Amino acid sequence: MIKGTVTGDQQALVSVDLVDSNGLLQPIEVILDTGFTGYLTLPTDSIQELGLPSVGRRTFELANGGLFEFEAFLAAESWHGRLRDAIVLQSNSAPLLGMTPLWGSRVTVDALADGQVTIEELQLSV
Repeated sequence: MIKGTVTGDQQALVSVDLVDSNGLLQPIEVILDTGFTGYLTLPTDSIQELGLPSVGRRTFELANGGLFEFEAFLAAESWHGRLRDAIVLQSNSAPLLGMTPLWGSRVTVDALADGQVTIEELQLSV
């Protein structure tokens, strides 16, 4: 289970663990963004500190309907106790966690200052 908190300015925050170029897990605080269908955004300095390799560019539709091209990077992420690949988009905004990694999870947010955020893996039958 992944846990986080809600800030006084109504942001749901959790920490995700990404593997750096030395093979060590580095916690990164991110904002849950259910309107973002991608994986994860990080600022340039975080991408450089982690030593993530570039995998080209990806185009996404923004909330205003416009298309924007992002530089994409490959990361390994610890998610529900297992490592998996993650596509990280370079952005100048705060780090965001989108819907792609949340798929197959239950997200619970106590929507008040200092409220609890939990992300639980759903046990899906195959």
